[in-house]
Amino acid sequence: MYYKTIKHPSSKEWIVLFHGFGGNGTIFYKQLKAYRSNYNLLLLDLPGHGKSPLPQGVDLMEYSAQKTIAILEELKICSAHFIGLSLGTIVMQEVALLNPKKIKSMILGGATPKLKKWGELLCRTSMLYPVRTLLPHMVPYKIFARVLLPKSNHADSRKAFIQEAYKLSKETYIKWIIDGVYKKTAFYKLNQHENNIPKLYISGSEDHMFLQNTIDYATKESNARMEIIPNCGHVCNIEESSKFNDLSLSFMEEVNEQKHSRQVV
Repeated sequence: MYYKTIKHPSSKEWIVLFHGFGGNGTIFYKQLKAYRSNYNLLLLDLPGHGKSPLPQGVDLMEYSAQKTIAILEELKICSAHFIGLSLGTIVMQEVALLNPKKIKSMILGGATPKLKKWGELLCRTSMLYPVRTLLPHMVPYKIFARVLLPKSNHADSRKAFIQEAYKLSKETYIKWIIDGVYKKTAFYKLNQHENNIPKLYISGSEDHMFLQNTIDYATKESNARMEIIPNCGHVCNIEESSKFNDLSLSFMEEVNEQKHSRQVV
């Protein structure tokens, strides 16, 4: 799995960045300047995205988590703050199931614990044999993007959402839909276990596909909080980048201070 690091001259703290479906590490272009001032950065390209090849015969969620842990070991990163968008938030949960000690905190932007019924129906329809063989995969992807990000203030994030997805192969599109929609996600599995990872959920008030289910999950977790950005859609790190950056940086600083206080005591 391809990765890129951006090193800080003195900091020992790391942020691992997980992009969403169809994207790659460049989707965090509005976060890099803010984050790199105090942190080392590790940007991942999920399988079949960016510069990462699509593996055969694996569960993509589990494979992505295993590869992430292997990369952390290779770079000798004991623990890091995890920041994910959309699909990336599911992969983060998979890492938490395998090795929660690697995660200092989680920031989940536009979390995707569960599609609404009609959203799931749209995905499943695109996977029906005659549809997926005859129709270019970008057609249902564009429809989903328009449904997910319908308003004029979502235009920039919708454009980025679609533009990066043109780089996906049809095989990658189908495999991620199957592994991400047809199976119980890591949100569900992790919810069955007690975990104390500090979590910050950041969602837009107009994220009509995922917001309510995200609120439901966040309220059930013992060490999680929820921030809802007004007049903002699903891709909140682009649409309201300044707010997203401020919230995430403050949260990570708070987690670092709490850890330092425990060590001193």
